[in-house]
Amino acid sequence: MKCIFCQSQSFKQMAPALRDSKRHKVVKCTNCGLVQISPTPAAASDKRFYDEGRQASNIGTPTNIKQLRTEQDVDTRRRTKFVSDLLKTGAEILDVGTGYGFFLEAMKRKNFKVTGLEISKAARIIAKKVTRAEILNVNILRENPERKFDAVTAFHVLEHVTDPVEMLRRLFHLLKKNGKLIIEVPNLEDWMLSNSAYSQFYWQRAHISYFNQAILLKILKKAGLKNFNFFFEQRYGLLNAMNWVINHKPQIGSPSFFAPKNLLWLENIYKKAAVENKLSDTLLLVILKN
Repeated sequence: MKCIFCQSQSFKQMAPALRDSKRHKVVKCTNCGLVQISPTPAAASDKRFYDEGRQASNIGTPTNIKQLRTEQDVDTRRRTKFVSDLLKTGAEILDVGTGYGFFLEAMKRKNFKVTGLEISKAARIIAKKVTRAEILNVNILRENPERKFDAVTAFHVLEHVTDPVEMLRRLFHLLKKNGKLIIEVPNLEDWMLSNSAYSQFYWQRAHISYFNQAILLKILKKAGLKNFNFFFEQRYGLLNAMNWVINHKPQIGSPSFFAPKNLLWLENIYKKAAVENKLSDTLLLVILKN
């Protein structure tokens, strides 16, 4: 096995198995620091994995649209605001890895011109019931849409691909001049990984690699991308953290993003500290093409 970034064959083990696969383990490249699963899934295996919706079934994601909408509402609203604040109304957006289409639907309501791209057949079936936006079935690492966009978004996509450098290059190529590439990934510096129960639950088959700011800087340099900014976001709230500390298990079906009103002052302190110390659960990257 080789590191998917630097091709080194020197690793140390991070975890002996994943929450949804005993066939894979988690390793860290001792040369560049990238964390990835081993063995690296083959392309054909990955296509079946997503077409059959196995990521969702493996980790217990519901397929009922109403329930999906409710569970993803916090992220949908947060991402909609983040992207809307960066762009002019009416901008053309390509959302790569569009999933079930809720972000497309929300941006369309705000009068943006949106197109989705989703390789999972199972996800596309649901997304086409959620939104009337065009949804492409294109593997970016093999072929590119011919159009150019004012912005390309990829929320929790980069960790799913076997070549993150080439993926960034290809997404960047889809931008018009002064366009913005907006990336969101789980943050490997998430302070919750110090909790043993959480760290065992964290790793999953769908995530081929894991990133922090340091490794993303190396990837950006190799991809030749220079004009960018990092942002940190704490998605899950204080009650979610306390549940892991006390009960040592996830809040399947109803994760806590926010505390009750009488505890919001404490929630705000918690989230602010996680972001300021770069120990939040989520990392965003905005790359400008100029």
